[in-house]
Amino acid sequence: MLNNGNFVFHIIIGVIIGIVFLHYARDPIIKIEEKIVEKFITVEQEKIVKVPVKEKVIQTKIVYIPEKKNTLKKVDKDSLYCLALNIYREANNQSIAGMIAVGRVVINRVNDRRFPDSVCGVIYEGPRVESWKTRGKDVPDGEREYIPLKNRCQFSWYCDGRKDEPVKPNQNTKWQVAEDIAYQILAYDRWKGMLEGATHYHADYVKPSWGSTKTLITKIDNHIFYRWE
Repeated sequence: MLNNGNFVFHIIIGVIIGIVFLHYARDPIIKIEEKIVEKFITVEQEKIVKVPVKEKVIQTKIVYIPEKKNTLKKVDKDSLYCLALNIYREANNQSIAGMIAVGRVVINRVNDRRFPDSVCGVIYEGPRVESWKTRGKDVPDGEREYIPLKNRCQFSWYCDGRKDEPVKPNQNTKWQVAEDIAYQILAYDRWKGMLEGATHYHADYVKPSWGSTKTLITKIDNHIFYRWE
């Protein structure tokens, strides 16, 4: 049996031995953990280097340069006005690329035998009825007025019942851009391949029934373009 003095002495010795043991036994564990963590990070870094993530990005650059007035080529005035008006009414809130795209759709239709073979014919295609201004009145046939049926035309602005002509064209920048784009398309067939022959489009907030029957081409601004095969 130990007396009080010996008992305290053995406790002190035991504590000292325990501290020393913990001190020397702890370091190898920490070193092993450090080595494992370091090796793990190195392996992950090697994976990142050897297997990089690649993304294929395809961009089409649309170049628009206003035509110089002293180099103008003659084009049909009616076709120029019809095309410019359609670009303006359909896309005056779109980018330059969006305005060009609307103009190219008209030309693609002109070149497609399923549509009228003139710019104005494509734009004004659709059923018409005689206006109340001449209907039932004794006027020559050549003076009778006809209007499109509402919501039955190819381009919505033409049969929405509103005035079609641009406001203050000489001071209207968007109209001037639309007119210049129309001229470059008609005179030089500019931007011919940008839509891959697209013949239809609609705003991205509507879903027309014909969308599933056409080939999807692209989306420019808020217009989605399709080709009729």
